[in-house]
This record gives sequence, structure tokens and C-alpha cells, in this order.
Amino acid sequence: MIRVRRALYIPTDRPCGDAIRHGIAECAELRRETGEECLFLLAEHERHPREREHEELVRRYAREHGVTALPLTAEAWEGLADTLGRLAFPDPASRARLRSALLPRGVAYGSGPNKAAIVAAALGVDVLHRRDSDQEPQLVEGRPRYPGVLEAGAVGRRVAELSVVNPQDALPHQGDAEVRFVGGTVYGDSPQDRRDVLAAGHEFAVRLQNLTRPASTSREEVSADVERYFTEELRTHHDEDFLELDPDVAKVEMGVSCVGGFFRELPEMPLPDTLGSDYRLRNLLSQLSSPVVYQSRKMRHIYRDDRKRQASLERVVDYALRDLRLILLWIVSWRQAELIRAAPATYLRADGHIDNERIAASLEQALVETLPAVREAPARFAAIHRDAAAASSGELARRLSAVAETAAKREEELAEDIVSGVGTYAWLVRVWPSVIAAAPGLSERIGGLLVHR
Repeated sequence: MIRVRRALYIPTDRPCGDAIRHGIAECAELRRETGEECLFLLAEHERHPREREHEELVRRYAREHGVTALPLTAEAWEGLADTLGRLAFPDPASRARLRSALLPRGVAYGSGPNKAAIVAAALGVDVLHRRDSDQEPQLVEGRPRYPGVLEAGAVGRRVAELSVVNPQDALPHQGDAEVRFVGGTVYGDSPQDRRDVLAAGHEFAVRLQNLTRPASTSREEVSADVERYFTEELRTHHDEDFLELDPDVAKVEMGVSCVGGFFRELPEMPLPDTLGSDYRLRNLLSQLSSPVVYQSRKMRHIYRDDRKRQASLERVVDYALRDLRLILLWIVSWRQAELIRAAPATYLRADGHIDNERIAASLEQALVETLPAVREAPARFAAIHRDAAAASSGELARRLSAVAETAAKREEELAEDIVSGVGTYAWLVRVWPSVIAAAPGLSERIGGLLVHR
């Protein structure tokens, strides 16, 4: 059975031949630079004819670069999830609930990271690098600048051992702290698509962003956040390599990230059709004052085909509702962050690992306390889009009006999606140690799926 310390994975629900090619090439570069093998994992989201084409590409590029790879189809994952349930739980009810959490309906952004975490636990992988299927590396003099080398040089090391550009931003205890998360950002197309609201006017984007912020946040702060995230960051890329302690943890993207070991302690949230539901690990580390490091090798984020043209009104509305669910989730998440930051040590066990029960309970408490605001937010979201439509014309106004109308009609349903998703995730957080402990029982079966160099 293969034993590797490092893996790079790409979760996907779209054709992504270029991402596969670059992902496997990055694994080869990581092997050259670190002297360690790096497994490539492609995690398919759903059964689709493109899976066969993807598997052929994985095999081709893995042979070319001498990389061991795992093209994990949706069917193969279903079998692994069922086996894992039997290994982890004696009772059918828990097995069924785990299956539902590991095989969520719709597009669940936390699903791919959870697949990667379970595969990693099965194979003894300690470090997970992630790339997304709609990204390409920055080219400098025609050569790709892959982030993995910088990530590998930082993760698992003490902050004091790193050459960061802003050592003054380290908290007093962080010098000796191990870096368990390294993240980057993207340039090009925004990873959070609010083009229409921004086109209607900056003030509408500020109102929308303000839905997720505590009441104490000033409009000026929110306005600056919008300008930085949706404009400045997307125009910026770096030609030099550097590491930076990230005091603004909201900067780094999960789609350009590296996690060391912490995926064994906490799952991502498998909340269907919700943007940003895969940021739980990054956020909790920040709330516990664990250092988050930014690396400067950005990836280019690309909209393709009809998304670039906004040709499908149905898809525009569907995406906006994913954004709305993120807003509702953030209302809960901000409150949970306040609870944890008030007494971070109480959310850790004596051995330094997280207390899964307390983390889950804090999320449930945050939901109870913020539920009125969660239920009110869809109407406010609809009103913002309605006002933006009134300030616009043509196709832009039509799209904004369609989003407003749909959000208003589905207010109760959208709030209940969050209530249900939080409940599922709190349960998964509680049982995650048992799930990870059972994962090595999948090693032989996963080994049979590997494409060897």
C-alpha cells in the first residue's frame, strides 16, 4: 500500500482538463522541491459522462510526470462512504446520517474537502494542498508559478522559523505556534460573483456585504472591504515570493490553500448550494488564534462560456441564492466566532486538540441566538436587489429583478436550509473523530483505485 505524506486535490463538478494537467504538474514540482511524493486526487462531485474523459486525462498526465494519482469517481465515492459508515458506526441510523452528510444533494462546496480528508486519513497523508477546477497558475516568462512550493515550506513549521514580511503582526504566543494553514488568493474573475450588484452601484454591494457584519461595523469599513475584495485583490498579482502572517483571515481563499493535519480534527460543512461553506477549518484556526499564513503565488480564477456572458437567467438566479445562503450562514458564523474568541482555550482539550463537542455546541448556540436575523435577511437581500434593479436598465435590471423576486418567494425555505445544514454539520463535527479513526479501513479499497506512475 502506498504511503505518502502529501497530497494535492481538486474537487470538481465541471470539465477541467487544464486544471488536471496543472495539478499533476504541480505534484511533480513538489516532489522535486521537497523530495517527497505527492499524490494527486481528483474528487468528482457527481456521476457524469465527463468522468471518463477526466480519468483518461489523469492517467495520461500521471504517466507523463511520474505521479501517483487517484481519479475518484462519484460511484467509487458512494461505495467508500457506505463502507466507512459500517466501519464507524454499529447502528443503521448513524450510518444513514453519515451517508447523507458525505453524499449531499446539489453542489456542496464542503463535500470535496471532506472526501480529501477521509482519503488522506486512509492513506496516512498529513498535508493537503487544494486547488479549484476553475483556476490556472500565474505564468511568469511562460512558466507556471505553482503555490505548492511556498505552502510546503511553511506548513508544519513554527512561525519563528519563517521569514514573514510582517513579524510585528504575530500575537505573543504565535512565535512557537505551528502553522497549520497556508492560503493564497486569486486574481482575474471574482471567486464570489457579485458583478450585477456592483454594476448597479457600489452602494448596493456595500448594503449586501453589510448583511453579514455585526452591528458595530461601520459603513466605511464595509465599503473598504468591498473595494478591496471585489476590485483591488482581483487586479493584483505578485512577481516576487513572500510569506505574510494574515491578520485579516478573510483574505485567503480555500481554493488556493494548504492544511496540515487539522482536517483530521474538523470537517468542512457539506451544506448544499451555499457559497463559502468550505471555510470552517480556516475560520476556526483564526478564532483559536492559530496562525494563518498568506503566500504570494496567486492563481488566476476564470469564468468560462455562459457564466462569462451571463447567458442563462436560471443560473444567474441559482448562483445568487447560493450567495444568499452564504450571507445567512455568515450571520450565524459571526456569532459563533464571537463565542469562541471570548474564551478560545475552553474549546481545546488538554492535549491541544479541539473539543468537538464544544465546537458543535457553540454553533448550535449561535444559530439559536441569530435565528431571527437569519429569517429576516432574505427579505433584506431581495430589497437590495430590487433597489439595484430600479437603478439599472436592460438585461442588468432584468437579472436583478429576477433575483429579488425569487429570494422574496423563498424566504422561509432559504432560512430553513441553514437551520437544517447547521444541524447536520454540528452532528458531523461531533462524530468526525470516529469517522477519521475508521478511515484506515478504506486503505485497501482506495489502493485499488490508484493510478501508479
